Amino acid sequence: MSKIIITAAITGAVHIPTMSPYLPITPDQIVEDAVKAHEAGAAIAHIHVRVPENGMPTADPELFYEVHSKIKRRCNMILLPTTGGGANQTIEEKLKPISRLKPEMCSFDPAPFNLGLFQLVQRFDNFKYEWEKLYLEMVKMGTFAPSFNDDLEYARTMLDCETKPEFEMYELGHIGYVAWLIGEGLVKLPPHLQFVFGPIVGWMTPSVKHLVMMHDEAVDRLGAGKFTWSVAGAGKHQIPLAATAMAMGAQNVRVGLEDSLFAGKGKPATCSADQVKMVVNIAKEMSLEPATPDEARQMLGLKGTDKVGY
Repeated sequence: MSKIIITAAITGAVHIPTMSPYLPITPDQIVEDAVKAHEAGAAIAHIHVRVPENGMPTADPELFYEVHSKIKRRCNMILLPTTGGGANQTIEEKLKPISRLKPEMCSFDPAPFNLGLFQLVQRFDNFKYEWEKLYLEMVKMGTFAPSFNDDLEYARTMLDCETKPEFEMYELGHIGYVAWLIGEGLVKLPPHLQFVFGPIVGWMTPSVKHLVMMHDEAVDRLGAGKFTWSVAGAGKHQIPLAATAMAMGAQNVRVGLEDSLFAGKGKPATCSADQVKMVVNIAKEMSLEPATPDEARQMLGLKGTDKVGY
């Protein structure tokens, strides 16, 4: 059977604790969710960390180290820490964990985009923690806007660490940033792209049409067969877009509590593994087998766990 790499995005920096009692917050909760996702068929865990006392997103290198080292002791998943972080973090803060961990992969948001989380505020009359409402509202005042110099710093850091970037693509034009960095000699080929869709102000509308457009633009800019790719769909779009991507020949799809808090209409997901199992079932109907972590390493050209810093 052909292989499909499944990524589980464990906790993220978008959802707040008020939204779900199942959202992993503490290091041990994040570790447990990742291990369950691995047992369900995920080869990669995308890692954010949070302040254990209140669930606020953080870039604390010590928390990243704790989570990564604990997962590594329990399974051989590919661990893919974020450099996207939260709206409250600086470029320097986001890169510190990468320099310390030297992971096999990490996320890379190379282009400006907006994140209209402020729309979520009206859904709640009360918040579990004081920081949550302000955190959702603060995105009105700023944009995730890495400069070209920031991109160069990110790319050089990842190249020095032998860490493969997963480029997060929110718009057609974002693919041009990857082409530019390749031209600068700062990206080991082939690049890995993740097309990200969500019902959020500032993002491309989730649809099959737009997924095909993103893929075709990547072919036009980078060349057919010159990149690997994945899809991350938020909310109710998570599973349909994953299924579409698998039908289109994607190497990788992403699910997890970072992107959706549900495992079916009106059914809360109790862990990321709930969604991994859904994708595994769909994949098998398409004659696709979930790739093991080692198979995924070979497919993506990764350096292996013997060269990481955790």
